[in-house]
Amino acid sequence: MPAIRTKGRSAALVTAAAALAFCTFAGSPAQAAAPSAAPAARSATSGIPAVVDPAADLGRHAPGPKPTWFDSIYFIGSLKANGQEFGLQVHTRILPSRAEAAYRWTFSVINKTTGWYKDYDTMVKPEDYRWSEGKLDIKAPGLSWTGDTVRQSVQVETPWGSLDVQMAPTGPAMNYASTGVFNLADGVPNYEFALPDMQTSGTLVVDGKKHKVSGTSWLDRQWGEMPTSLTRWTWMNLSMPNGDKVAIWDTIGAESKDSWATVLHPDGSYEVVDVEPLAQGASRQWTSPATGQTYPTRWRIRIPALRSELDVRVTGNPDQEIETPDGSGYLEAAATFTGKYDGKKVRGENYVEMTGEWNS
Repeated sequence: MPAIRTKGRSAALVTAAAALAFCTFAGSPAQAAAPSAAPAARSATSGIPAVVDPAADLGRHAPGPKPTWFDSIYFIGSLKANGQEFGLQVHTRILPSRAEAAYRWTFSVINKTTGWYKDYDTMVKPEDYRWSEGKLDIKAPGLSWTGDTVRQSVQVETPWGSLDVQMAPTGPAMNYASTGVFNLADGVPNYEFALPDMQTSGTLVVDGKKHKVSGTSWLDRQWGEMPTSLTRWTWMNLSMPNGDKVAIWDTIGAESKDSWATVLHPDGSYEVVDVEPLAQGASRQWTSPATGQTYPTRWRIRIPALRSELDVRVTGNPDQEIETPDGSGYLEAAATFTGKYDGKKVRGENYVEMTGEWNS
């Protein structure tokens, strides 16, 4: 059975997750926000049960009553073809308790070799969107995403390009905070797990050029209420040469500031560790000409409990912002990292997701 270790201030996150898990299984009011299926396995020797089940929770959930309740699934890939390297992202999210801008999907591609970048963002009418409960079966104009925890198929069609890939997850799933539930900000729980190592291959077409691509992807599945008091967040994924998968959350709400990481080891064990606030090591700000929002493009990340110090920087073109229906936007940028992890030199590729204003 996988083990869990907690270090530093992040132990409070696991304590909160344990309390939420207990409430869920004890039939308290928290049960209304619980996953639709019973958990398949426990994730910690401490007796804290996992509250997510990847086999069932790839499917859509019954929505909560608030308009900020969301279902989200996306993957980010690092793929190669004919001496060129691509980063790409496919994301769909729904807010079924909201009257407007409720169903949406996006697709973005950056050619890391040339710096070329383009994204596509579309709203879908509710009657034209399908996401089945209990299984991964998503259909919308221009988007098809089906499969399970063994194999998935994704097809995307846009005016400027298309994607047709097969993905096969390898290794264990990652439950964020080791249980799959944590407070995103100001005491509002979210549910999240990842399939962090997916072998990916297929065809990418951009501007009329076809590329046979192959590489790896990281899938993230998240649902719950979005805190209205959340002012900004940063999320990063880091795949280490020793097989460790590291997911960083850095959030600022009206009453809370949290910077922490879930570490999944190849044997299925976890560490939940403190991360120094990312704003302390953020630099090289870039201001979007489309939305006026400002984002850093470089970070010095320190994780004392893991003897780790990493330099992360956006790859190539910093304009990897996806605009949102309200006129704002968020950064979904391919990046690279170098530095030391557990005292050893490392390098790799990752993605950085950022929302909110970074002028201060």
